[in-house]
Amino acid sequence: MLIVFSILITSKQYFGDPINCDVKDDRKNVIDTYCWIFGTFRIKNSISEDIWPGLGNYPNQRFSNNAWKEIMKVSELDDVIISQKYYQWVCIVLCFQALLFYIPRYLWKTWEGGRLRLLVKDLGSPLVSSSWNKHYKDGLISYILAGKYSHNLYSFRFMLCEFLNLINVIGQILLMDWFLNYQFSNYGISLTTTSAFETMNRVFPKLTKCTYGKFGPSGSVETRDALCILPINVVNEKLFIFLWFWFFLLSGLSVLSIMYRIIVLFVPRFRVYLLMAQVHYMSRSSAEVIVKRLSYGDYFILYQMGKNLNPLIYKDLVTGIASTLMDKTSSSYNPEITIPI
Repeated sequence: MLIVFSILITSKQYFGDPINCDVKDDRKNVIDTYCWIFGTFRIKNSISEDIWPGLGNYPNQRFSNNAWKEIMKVSELDDVIISQKYYQWVCIVLCFQALLFYIPRYLWKTWEGGRLRLLVKDLGSPLVSSSWNKHYKDGLISYILAGKYSHNLYSFRFMLCEFLNLINVIGQILLMDWFLNYQFSNYGISLTTTSAFETMNRVFPKLTKCTYGKFGPSGSVETRDALCILPINVVNEKLFIFLWFWFFLLSGLSVLSIMYRIIVLFVPRFRVYLLMAQVHYMSRSSAEVIVKRLSYGDYFILYQMGKNLNPLIYKDLVTGIASTLMDKTSSSYNPEITIPI
């Protein structure tokens, strides 16, 4: 989704030029490029004006007589102007965010290594596969029971990736907040409490100023202001509205996911209820013996298999595991048995 947004922003043929400055000069294209590269700005003390907000005069004359030299002293202008340079980097930042979002998934796919796919094979189809027989069933039971605590690392890595999802989305909210001059964190809230147009125009202004220099008749540099229109911000404001709600929704879902995982890990009774809900008409005693005798890692991989197996096959598998565990003297499974994959 972020990559699609990045492509939309860089598609000039659909949204026109990213910047268009109103200058009466034969170097208009050069000035447009200059203002795009070095950034535009607005005047803080004229933001509240009804007409041309942010485009008023400088607060004192020191910027009018020798403005070109003073403009270069950015540190002295922090309290006077609001610089607009972020729009140059939006497409790159969105691609960088897409990469960050993919990292937890990449780590899990690398660590998981296709284990579940090899275990369930073609047993997830609506019809019971012909490959499901006593030999394959005994092999799966042996894999689960003989694994003991070897699956704990598997489940820990999954929880780590879930935690990385939460850290990632919170970090991206902070990144966007810094990127937009600390106006992103309350961007969506401002839209619901104040005028939506006013909020979007404040964060993503469409009219800005650009100061450039030109040699005058006497050879000295004349400082000139240009009114610049940023059509690209019409797109940016809509995209970031969606991103604000999406990021905070992901944050909430990630927190709930972590809370759910903690409850499953530390409350065995909850695992019993989950297993009974996953396997229809399963007796409570069977679910309890599985949760009691298996480690959390073994339970986790069994529960994940239930999401990929045919319900009838999964019920047969879980019932077989419960029967084997209940029969303390049973030797029906051999730890050395391997599953034909």
